[in-house]
Amino acid sequence: MLIVQTTGRWGAFHRREATVKPLHVVHRILAMTRILKLGRQLREIEQAIYTLPTPLERKVASITTRELELAARCDPPWMYGTPPEDETAEWGTGTDIGLARARSDNPQVRMRGIGLWLAVAYHETRVMQAPGADDLHRRIMRVVRQLKERLHTDADDALSRTVPHSHAVA
Repeated sequence: MLIVQTTGRWGAFHRREATVKPLHVVHRILAMTRILKLGRQLREIEQAIYTLPTPLERKVASITTRELELAARCDPPWMYGTPPEDETAEWGTGTDIGLARARSDNPQVRMRGIGLWLAVAYHETRVMQAPGADDLHRRIMRVVRQLKERLHTDADDALSRTVPHSHAVA
């Protein structure tokens, strides 16, 4: 049992008993530390994306789109990329695996790691019920959207270069 001191209507302090479920508190603390960890990792992923040359950014966009689709087929999606022996944990290891790959010197491995991390973190934060999860999910969605816009913008530019413009003469 926990004794809580509160301020009453007229500014007087009152003491009341509050029941706190210990597991609920532990779960919230774990969720908050998970959100902090994913936020730090997201900054590293963003840095990895922005240091890539433009052609590789387009490849990351298509890899991320594919990884998001593959993760959506898993049950639950945030366990995508997690080895079977680690599937007993509440959160999978897909983000850790993706981040390790994103740190690679090999560009192909780095791109796949970025896509894996974004896909798993997107699905994990989408259903997470913890303070800060919505903000983190919006940040992840922004990065994914920017990648997809880059993919479509570059495809439109390529299309405009291949299609000859007709000039109407009046």
